[in-house]
Amino acid sequence: MFVFGQKSITATLQHQDSLVVDRFVAMDNFGALYVIQNNILIKRKDGKEWQYNNLQLGKITSVDILNPLKITLFYEDFNTVIVLDNTLNEIKRIDFNITGEFKNLAAATTANDRNFWIFDTNTQQLEVFNYVQEKTPVQNLPIPEKFITLKSNYNFCRVLTETTLYLYNIYGSLLSQKLLAGVTDFDMTNEEVIFLKDKQLYFTSNDDIYLINLPSERIAIKQFSLHDDILYIYDGVILYQFQFKKPTKE
Repeated sequence: MFVFGQKSITATLQHQDSLVVDRFVAMDNFGALYVIQNNILIKRKDGKEWQYNNLQLGKITSVDILNPLKITLFYEDFNTVIVLDNTLNEIKRIDFNITGEFKNLAAATTANDRNFWIFDTNTQQLEVFNYVQEKTPVQNLPIPEKFITLKSNYNFCRVLTETTLYLYNIYGSLLSQKLLAGVTDFDMTNEEVIFLKDKQLYFTSNDDIYLINLPSERIAIKQFSLHDDILYIYDGVILYQFQFKKPTKE
């Protein structure tokens, strides 16, 4: 089990901007900002703005911009996943209520090729789902704890439950599981993970865990995102951009 708060690293403020939106999503590899306002996905870059609006599908549950050319948009209320292009035009829609085998999704994110990572609450299983063939080539064993969220990249996926963080690869192998009771959200790159626990952020890249010291305790963490070496924190009115020096093994 991880021990929280024994070590720490300091985050240095690089930039901050006023931002009043319902939700901050992330910044992509090209410097575009993604936010949600009035249940509309908005992309902003260099003074230009693009929008995707589909109010008939209910509230936007999640937006995955891992591939900015094929953005994965998930609507949990209607069990539907949308794929958008880089100007937020819809290029694919999967209604999991009418696929060959009914699946009740709690999450959907981007995987490799033409696949999603999905979590099916009917079976409590993480799956790799091919959205062109509408088939599941990879299915993992059921996870016994209550699902909270998942985050992924093309070849790896982490699943957070009330007690544990699981790491899987695209072939269905469970690579690791770490006890992390009390963690409510996280973000990840290839090997690095940022956790939110008790309104504080922690960083880990191996088995060591570090409290991230922010320059002010007044920064309320509403949403956060890890992109390369940059940590973005949104408090509801300001988007902060932090740099922190990664710990090295002694």
